[in-house]
Amino acid sequence: MLLVLVAVIGMVGVLAADVTLPMPLRFAASNFPSSAASVVSAVSLFLIGASFLMAQAILRPRPVELLKNVLLAAAFLLWGVVQLMEQNALSKKLGDVVIALYVVDLAWMILSGVNFAGRSGQNGS
Repeated sequence: MLLVLVAVIGMVGVLAADVTLPMPLRFAASNFPSSAASVVSAVSLFLIGASFLMAQAILRPRPVELLKNVLLAAAFLLWGVVQLMEQNALSKKLGDVVIALYVVDLAWMILSGVNFAGRSGQNGS
């Protein structure tokens, strides 16, 4: 739970750094080194990914759900790695892998929900 809280607070900090407000409450990205923002983003992603992995030991999902959840956690962890990399061909390809993991995970959730709803509708008739 603590890791989740720290991850959320870190992301609030990153978002606040991108907000431009009238003085004296001005937070501009130019006031923060880009590498610092990248590190905060990466740490938040690592923490939430690790938290989700650790939660699996408590939740003890079925093997198929565990696989789906591990893929999602891997997407967050890999996204954290990409945040720390220089922009180059490898970071772009790894970013594409992150996107692919999110697409697969969301498609899997949608198809599982449709399949469950279809079975529930048949049972209720």
